[in-house]
Amino acid sequence: MGLFKKSSADKVRYRYKDRVERAEFRGKEITEVEMPDTVRIIGESGFRDCKQLTRIDLSNTLCEIGAYAFRDCTALENVLMPGEMFYPDSTHGVIGLGSFEGCTKLREIVIPEGIRVIEPNAFHNCTSLETVRFPKSLRAVRNGAFSGCEKLKAIIANSLPEIIAFDAFRGTPYEETVRQQRTPVLTVMHTSSFSLPVIFQFSAIQRLIGVEQTDGDMTVQLDAVDENRVAFRITQYKHAGGSHMVPANEPTRLFYEEYDCTGRTGMQKEEIIASYR
Repeated sequence: MGLFKKSSADKVRYRYKDRVERAEFRGKEITEVEMPDTVRIIGESGFRDCKQLTRIDLSNTLCEIGAYAFRDCTALENVLMPGEMFYPDSTHGVIGLGSFEGCTKLREIVIPEGIRVIEPNAFHNCTSLETVRFPKSLRAVRNGAFSGCEKLKAIIANSLPEIIAFDAFRGTPYEETVRQQRTPVLTVMHTSSFSLPVIFQFSAIQRLIGVEQTDGDMTVQLDAVDENRVAFRITQYKHAGGSHMVPANEPTRLFYEEYDCTGRTGMQKEEIIASYR
């Protein structure tokens, strides 16, 4: 038997495997996908640029939607999400960087329970998106996550997440309302030449001075904060140590290294940049 079964010329019933591989269906001429509960991971760009894809029923055991998984699926109208997304070890599921970016016909999305972070640009320029439902588990909405969603009418949630990036709702009817309610955020971004950027975000408010905050693999502690600056230390990470001061609205480099990388082309560059706003 094959890796997937076509029930018609343009409908895919995915079978057997526990994941959709990186770019496995990118650009394919399919209109619907039925995904069984064996599938736990959709890899990076798994269905990217499937211009005729209108509907997808996701696995009930899905724990990760990879970066750009459905980017520019411009005909996608319906996404049936699982009720919850957790990894087998009970850690929280992932909706990745730019995963539904440019899905211009998507009108409604229900974020599953178990998702703590909506990654940058996850629903950027979903210009028909009208309704979003947030789970109780949601902690952070990253940069540009819903920017450009110009028809967004309703955010359904018990309360707004603890951390919302400054531009998370830019170009939506909720832009000013969210900015007035959000608390200042310290963002730390780690980039390298051959991998996707990793973003960590922390509340930058006075009552948390001296309190360790953890986001993913990084832990920080605020030393001082006011409307003009934040001073902090990274207490746990691969490049931990030292004290840093970041002015408001001025991205500041904390770490930079350039070195040869065996088997790669050119130089490997790695840096950590922090911003406060």
